[in-house]
Amino acid sequence: MANFNFNLRDHYKPNTDEAKKELKKTTDSKTRARILESILGLEQVPVRIIITIDRDHRFFCKTDLQVYPKQWDFEKQRMKQQAADSMAFNKRLTDLLGDVQKYYTELITTDTKPSYEQVKELIQLYVTTKVKPRFTENEKSFFEVYDEYLKLKEKDLHQRTIQKFRTTKNTLEKFVGINYKKHFDFDKIDLLFFDKFKHYLQYEAYNQKSKEEKKNGFRDDTVSKFVENFKNFLKWSYERNFHKNMIFQHSEFKVTRDKNLDITTMTIHELKRFYELDLSQRPYLERVRDMYCFGAFTGQRWSDVTAFRKEDLHGDTWIFEAYKTKKTTIIPLVGYAAPALDILKKYNYDLPSISNQKFNDFLKLAAKEEKAELSRLVEINRFQGNKKQTYAKPLHEVISSHMARRTAVSILLNIYRVPVPQVMEITGHSDFKTLKRYINKDREALRANLEQTRSVTEIMTIVKTA
Repeated sequence: MANFNFNLRDHYKPNTDEAKKELKKTTDSKTRARILESILGLEQVPVRIIITIDRDHRFFCKTDLQVYPKQWDFEKQRMKQQAADSMAFNKRLTDLLGDVQKYYTELITTDTKPSYEQVKELIQLYVTTKVKPRFTENEKSFFEVYDEYLKLKEKDLHQRTIQKFRTTKNTLEKFVGINYKKHFDFDKIDLLFFDKFKHYLQYEAYNQKSKEEKKNGFRDDTVSKFVENFKNFLKWSYERNFHKNMIFQHSEFKVTRDKNLDITTMTIHELKRFYELDLSQRPYLERVRDMYCFGAFTGQRWSDVTAFRKEDLHGDTWIFEAYKTKKTTIIPLVGYAAPALDILKKYNYDLPSISNQKFNDFLKLAAKEEKAELSRLVEINRFQGNKKQTYAKPLHEVISSHMARRTAVSILLNIYRVPVPQVMEITGHSDFKTLKRYINKDREALRANLEQTRSVTEIMTIVKTA
């Protein structure tokens, strides 16, 4: 049975060998106390753990705790009770010793038992870093597990989704590198870690999209996506026994996403002008514009728009399995959606292939065309921590592939008043709360719709006349 205790390092004054020999010989407590008082150093010295496994195996571990030798009780191996802050100091000692004993037990009871030299090295590393290090080739580090997670997910998720997961991992690596150096593992993650990581995301992390403004940090809606991706990984790795840390289930381990974010969409008149805009002299912009309009007429995600296959078209109806939800989606390309069929015919049912980044860059160029008349200023409100950011930009500067889907939802609900359940069938949303975020609060459309209704008094008058 291993024995664990503390002692002090280099706590004697120099040139006191004779006094130390005398100290070993005497058993009288008062004499021992007098000798100790005369030879103890005046500077703080490190406390170290003594671990005795057997007669032949005994080693010391350095700790980050220091104490004045005259305040140390050499019999009890703790700070003297009358010393200032002794209670808190001794509690740290007791907790540390308990953690080391527990880790030692874990090491010697594993199937792959480490050698004495391994135990010595691993416990010293644990005492120094407070992280349980690996001791077999079969154990993976935190980021090795993350790499395995991404590799397996590549087979199930769209490349854009995987890229978001990789961005989360890369950002986390930078944060860990700054705050924890190379000593990091699952056990290091607690609420304090989460608070620091969230602060880093909000105010310190490099944000490529804000390079023109020369500001670091992400807005809350982006931070919540980072945290959601991180929690998904922690849950996945926990369920596969890579760790036993359940902190990701804590109620405070989250960032609340603002459900009332301003949603920018095109009006039906802006969409019509953009669709009919002559871009024949700039074919690359024409292709981008047509792809955008196809998304706006069908209301589908970019991943499904780019995955269109001629085989999925049955007459004038597009039937396919949505990439994100894996649900069968049926869209008759008639009425508002009819121009989508014309776009398909234009490209012989083989839509142009364009990367998302280039698509959004070229889309802004196409929307900037003077005849497109997409210079309407839109006000956007976002939050970054406790700061509200409000800015106004021309519509052509904020247009993106995702605006096409939002525009479809807004027009179908606000202009054509398609029932919500049917719009949800088209878009693939599972609940109205999610769908509501895509709805533009179109006051003009609301007024126009109300003007087409009849007041209660008018109905009552008609009934009386009858």
